[in-house]
Amino acid sequence: MVLKTRFAPSPTGDLHLGGIRTALYNWALARGHNGKFALRIENTDVERSSAEYTEGILNGLQWLNIDFDEGPVFQTDRLLRYKEVADTLLSEGNAYFCSCSQHSLDEMRREQIEKGLKPRYNGKCRPSGRVKNKISEDLDGTRVIRFMSPLKGKVSWRDLVKGEITISNEELDDLILIRANGLPTYNFASVVDDLDMDITHIIRGDDHINNTPRQINIIQSLGKRLPLFGHLPMIHGPDGQKLSKRHGADSILEFRKKGFIPDAMVNYLARLGWSHSDRELFSVDEFVSLFSLSSCVGSPAKFDMAKLAWINGEHLKNLSGADITQKVCEKANISLLEIKKNGIEFEGLCRLLLERVNTISELSDELHSYVSKPKSISLRELFESPAYRKNRVDCEQILHEMIRDFVNNLPHDWELEKVSHHFRSTLATQNLKMPQLAIPLRVIILGQHQSPAIEKVLFLLGRMEVKKRLEKFLEGTVT
Repeated sequence: MVLKTRFAPSPTGDLHLGGIRTALYNWALARGHNGKFALRIENTDVERSSAEYTEGILNGLQWLNIDFDEGPVFQTDRLLRYKEVADTLLSEGNAYFCSCSQHSLDEMRREQIEKGLKPRYNGKCRPSGRVKNKISEDLDGTRVIRFMSPLKGKVSWRDLVKGEITISNEELDDLILIRANGLPTYNFASVVDDLDMDITHIIRGDDHINNTPRQINIIQSLGKRLPLFGHLPMIHGPDGQKLSKRHGADSILEFRKKGFIPDAMVNYLARLGWSHSDRELFSVDEFVSLFSLSSCVGSPAKFDMAKLAWINGEHLKNLSGADITQKVCEKANISLLEIKKNGIEFEGLCRLLLERVNTISELSDELHSYVSKPKSISLRELFESPAYRKNRVDCEQILHEMIRDFVNNLPHDWELEKVSHHFRSTLATQNLKMPQLAIPLRVIILGQHQSPAIEKVLFLLGRMEVKKRLEKFLEGTVT
């Protein structure tokens, strides 16, 4: 039998970290065992489902390169099939019609709660024996179809993540299969779909554990083979509470907007509930080859934005120069052609600044002062800045002379070694300390007090660009 998994989101909201991690684990399990991976859109909650959320799900999967072999299958396209299976359950006496009004159900639950009992359907409409019906004859829009759940015994399964789980049938009630409006409930539609799609492994969040015994009972009543179940712990915030927006739990596509890259997101998501020794960094192929449900942890994972940023930064460093420049130019809306016309070594700048940033967004923001005109700054601002105050030259005239000497003697052979030699020669000639020259150059050329090694910055900006910016300063403007 071919191993087959599925991801079955409901398009009633954005695709968040927990959902995309579930998709990733199912995908990795299938890919690592030469199996199949299916996508199903569970959209029978027609009032809350939307095409926008469906598109967000598809875009999120596409961004992370999580491809599927089957689907997307939409449940609203299968309504007749759910009625056919409900018809089978009715005809075999495993389901029945219930005419209890919502008011009577509310009163039933209120009384149970007052008595300290678990609120559940009390079986008011449940027949004493097996009554055979036909949905085509008796479904009139005012009643629901309920499953005749076993009253005794227990449901047990060996969970692929959590181990042995047993739930008594006495804890379960007769769940609704088909609502009065003809739409199936989650538990019923999910069972029918999993059986029809030949799903062998159902991997999902542990908030579904209470659904599993209900689904097992339905599957067994249909005389079908049970799939294997695995329930993943939830993802919590750093405070141990359920992950929410205050923890940075945005839609998965928001991480793309923030400058995270797919391979890094996959790496981080993989480690949110799975481990391989103490290793932190994985390529996608490595993760797929190593992934197993037996290595998934049974306790909730904690989302850590700082950890994600670090992993992203490490993966950025492994990108090719072409990939880096493309991503940055797209993010910053920069014309690479124009940059090269100015003699700027853009790829080199990207590599240099990667030591200081962790995301494409941070890198693009950092690059603006390097590849565009620096912000204006007056000499007074320069002399009074905390970064410069301790090591400043004595007066504006000396600063001008220092910069004029520096720019007039720029080496024509623009090599890093010669640029570095020129910088240090200027220090020696003018009897200056490193910050006395480095800080003014940074402020004049970049509009900021800090940067990587100034010699490398000068070299990568190119002779033409450095000369142009310094000469404008000497003319009395920094623009």
